Amino acid sequence: MPMPTFQRRELAILACGGAVSALSWLAMIPWNFHGWMIGAPLGRDFVNFWMAPRLVMAGLGAVLVDLPAYGEAIKATFGITRDPGLLFVYPPHALLLFAPFAALPFLPAVLLWTAANLAGLALATRLLLRGAPAAWPILVICLSPPAVAMMMYGHFGGLLALATTVALVEAGRRPVLAGLCVALLSMKPQFACAIGLMLVLAGHWRCLAVGAAATLALAALSVGLFGIEVWQRFVTITMPMQSAIVADFHAKMIETAVTVYFAARYSGLPASLAWALQGAVSAACLAFGVAALRRGAQEPGVLLVVILSALVMQPYVSHYDLAIAAPALALVVLGRAPGAAPATVAAWILTPMARILIVFDLPVLGVLVPGALFAQALRLFRPEGLAAPRPAALDAAA
Repeated sequence: MPMPTFQRRELAILACGGAVSALSWLAMIPWNFHGWMIGAPLGRDFVNFWMAPRLVMAGLGAVLVDLPAYGEAIKATFGITRDPGLLFVYPPHALLLFAPFAALPFLPAVLLWTAANLAGLALATRLLLRGAPAAWPILVICLSPPAVAMMMYGHFGGLLALATTVALVEAGRRPVLAGLCVALLSMKPQFACAIGLMLVLAGHWRCLAVGAAATLALAALSVGLFGIEVWQRFVTITMPMQSAIVADFHAKMIETAVTVYFAARYSGLPASLAWALQGAVSAACLAFGVAALRRGAQEPGVLLVVILSALVMQPYVSHYDLAIAAPALALVVLGRAPGAAPATVAAWILTPMARILIVFDLPVLGVLVPGALFAQALRLFRPEGLAAPRPAALDAAA
């Protein structure tokens, strides 16, 4: 398959993204499995996804909400001497996804987990390209800065990217399939609620009906397998704890956030003003997402606005969650209509550096990511936004 001819701008963007990704990874000293990385050169937070099912299935689910005991369990399992400060905050039906990986030793599990998420990104990309035999966009997206951030932290943005893409693209034609994908998104509840609300307001209510029913079925299955106590602890302990971390602004716990609320609080603004700013941004995000969905989400530029809207409207969302938008984001950054704004390119390149930027007291991603959404929405809603021709570089492989 012939490779496309990149313009200098595209080559420069790819080079900058690759350099920043490599440097961000090296800055975490990935060869030290007893440092910031735990047990592997990637997937730090995957420790949570691997430990939680093991503890629950061993009858030790209460340890998940006892942070000192949970820290001791991780230290004993991985032979480290410091508390890594990890916290498991996902609803119990997410254990259905994590449990098969927890059955493996940690290193094979994290490698298989990473491969599964990269496969999710690849499949989402092929869906956006409508099956065109284009290997290079898949390679670029799987090695893009948001994907690297996902791999470093061990999160499941690739699987969520696939579920989100299917849900939004198929909402009008296959509401049952789209609804099942929304149910999978419920493992990240705030994001699922945002996507669900946009779907309903855009007229796709059948998706949400199916999604709600499937989510209840998953919850019931998790109760049958893991017991009702894990849900009781999640509702009465984990949810208030997670809310307090954001509302009381424990900056160290959410240092990789890319939201207006985080940038405002970190910059010293009063909580009331930060919440007011976030509220205004969230309202605009909802309007952008619904307006974009009503045009149909088959094109990367439209899909990017919808997914970024669902992310930016949250008071807390981390940099690794941008992997959910990675396929659409990369295609837009590399020239797909309606084109990428400078803020979008900067946010794409700098995504893996969130933790490093905070070390230098620079919460710039909390400005760049919302700025990218607003810029892309303005470009999309221009009369020529959806009618712009596709660049040759993106079609060469096809």
